[in-house]
Amino acid sequence: MLLRQRVLMTMRKLAIAALSFSAAIFAANTILSIKLCPILAALFLILGASLLLLRRKWLRGVIICLLSLSAGLGCFGLHYLFTSAPAHGLEGQTLQLSATVQTYPKQYEHFSTAEIKLNESPRLRVLLYDRSGSLEGLEPGNVISGEFRFSSADMRYGEEYDYYNAKDIYLIANTTGELSVSAVKGFHPAFLAARLNRYLSSKADEIFPADTAHFMKSMLLGDRTDLYQDEKLYGALKNSGISHIVAVSGLHVAFLVGLIQMFLGASPKNSLLCLILVWCFILMTGAPPSAIRAGIMQSFLLLAPLFKRENDSATSLSAALALILLVNPYAASDVGLQLSFAAMAGVLLLSEPVRKLLVSKQPKGILGRILIYPVNILAGSAAVMVFTVPLMALHFGTVSLLAPLTNILAMWAVSLCFGGGFIACAASLIYIPLGRILAWLVSWLARYIFACARLVDSFGFSSISLDNKQMVWWLILVYLLFFLGLRTKASKAFRLGLPVSLSVLTLCLALGMTRAYYASGEGYITVLDVGQGQCITVFSDENTVMIDCGSIFSTDNAGDTAGAYLSSCGRKSVDLLMLTHLHADHANGVTRLMSMVPVKTIAMPVDPNDDDGQLEEILAAAERYGTEILYISENTVRNIGGIAVTMYEPGQSGDTNERCVMAKVSIGDYDMLVTGDGSKEAEAELIEKNQISNLELLIAGHHGSRYSSGGAFLESIGADTAVISVGYNTYGHPTNETLERLAAYGYTIYRTDLNGNVEIRIA
Repeated sequence: MLLRQRVLMTMRKLAIAALSFSAAIFAANTILSIKLCPILAALFLILGASLLLLRRKWLRGVIICLLSLSAGLGCFGLHYLFTSAPAHGLEGQTLQLSATVQTYPKQYEHFSTAEIKLNESPRLRVLLYDRSGSLEGLEPGNVISGEFRFSSADMRYGEEYDYYNAKDIYLIANTTGELSVSAVKGFHPAFLAARLNRYLSSKADEIFPADTAHFMKSMLLGDRTDLYQDEKLYGALKNSGISHIVAVSGLHVAFLVGLIQMFLGASPKNSLLCLILVWCFILMTGAPPSAIRAGIMQSFLLLAPLFKRENDSATSLSAALALILLVNPYAASDVGLQLSFAAMAGVLLLSEPVRKLLVSKQPKGILGRILIYPVNILAGSAAVMVFTVPLMALHFGTVSLLAPLTNILAMWAVSLCFGGGFIACAASLIYIPLGRILAWLVSWLARYIFACARLVDSFGFSSISLDNKQMVWWLILVYLLFFLGLRTKASKAFRLGLPVSLSVLTLCLALGMTRAYYASGEGYITVLDVGQGQCITVFSDENTVMIDCGSIFSTDNAGDTAGAYLSSCGRKSVDLLMLTHLHADHANGVTRLMSMVPVKTIAMPVDPNDDDGQLEEILAAAERYGTEILYISENTVRNIGGIAVTMYEPGQSGDTNERCVMAKVSIGDYDMLVTGDGSKEAEAELIEKNQISNLELLIAGHHGSRYSSGGAFLESIGADTAVISVGYNTYGHPTNETLERLAAYGYTIYRTDLNGNVEIRIA
């Protein structure tokens, strides 16, 4: 008993140290400046050392906390000195260097990428972009030499960006010419995991049917490149709340341990072999933080009996977090890490209390185990959501409401699909036909998972967008209701039933208020903040028109932004999507939007300029989703409920890139004019051929370029308000010349880069 108490005390001290260390690193990532970190580290060290001299037992916890805070801040500062600081020193430089390729190149339509390490600075991990085709055929271990242009990875499009640093990447490099490549010599153990992943990926492509291979590679190997191309399926997985099954995480590590122990047994003597296989899997899948967390916890769990010690899950969890952040303090910004640890914290703290709240006694017998399965899944899902929902709301702006239902329907199949997939791959190494037969059987489980995700996604309330502020307040209310309900001393049915009932009732009320709001006026026009691009929505009654859907110099896809906004407004389809032209900043979000909501008709210029390569993808998506394509070659009017859209014949003035379909959108007596990227010459041609005057709203041409919004044009159309859809760019948009000209002609100016979404309610 005494020994056990000492062990527990040691574990608690370790937990305090690990949590304090991690808290310091999270603070350094979010609220502290790099200059303040060493000052605070020294201060905490001095305080801790001073208290240590007092030799008081009751101060031990405080001392451990202070010293761990100091260590965390010091660790972050040292990591910065050896990674980010040298990276900033190379910012903007073009240098002749050599590097070692770390990963297989990923091929995209117009470029390819690979991770490299500079031989002159091996601590710096670099993401290399190439548009010359020089990366084709490369493999890990190749040494490449050439001229590289560098930029820091922690800035993107004029804003701080922590995605790459969280992945241990500190520089972005672009090739400026041809690369010289030397072949891989000898055996390189460091690249064995990447080669094994590549080999198994090719086996998966060989044995699994085309409709499931991309999903199986994602779940088994962490390779989601092909799955992202299936936007409809990935959207369904995300909206139904089970996208985590295609991101290698603790769930997959737990499945793998169960699979290994099923074949080897769960005896202590097999623990070491199990650990070796688990860590091989983690390394093979790229060692994402969520999988490392699970690997560390499984290591504690499997090794504890060998050392005749008890495993403490809370200590294991906190120690795992500290170890990950010790290696890369920037990993604190990784969304996968945050969600993984939040989910595990929910499971440890709340899954058992929630299960007991749902069912008092564990049913016995086979029937009892069958009946308790959905209860256990529901309890686990609810426990996970308690801490992960706020993070998902913060990072993604959407929350899946029906994730517990999807988990109940599909999770049994996910575990079988994962285990069966690995067995099929292993069988294919021995005899390909056997692997194909097993893969064919496993694929039916994958298709069942797809069907569950699509079924749940088809419900209108499967996920909510927090662009709607009413949903934000509703979510806060739900947490408050459950907290108050569970704190009461009433019966179990009352404590659980009342919060659930009130949550559903208030959700219906919030959704009803949203619909009532957008039905209260004659119509709504919203210019969405999509960065340097354009996307405009028009609502009237139940009808929806959208003009353009694209952006550049942005980490967010305009289709995601538009789809989330439509969802927040209770809109489930688009009647007409008019594309002024097919430049990326006006059209590169179209296919993503189409995967999220049905688009009935797309209108675009006849024989459009397709320099940015958008047309083929849009036409393929239109055929896939049954969308009508309307080519505009002459003045065309479409009346969609209370919305009249007049699309003007593309003009002949200006260069071919500026020959857009311009449009007047009318709701009652309110008129808006959209000119796309039309030049002053195109604007002059428009007003010469058409009677356009007494408008209310102008969407300023070409994002505020000085070559649009000419004086004669502004005077002729006589609008009151101008909205400029603009974001970070290297073109100088909007120009002072355009802003001054708009002001001189009496226009009230709004800008999406300053004002965010610009919503106009037509009374």
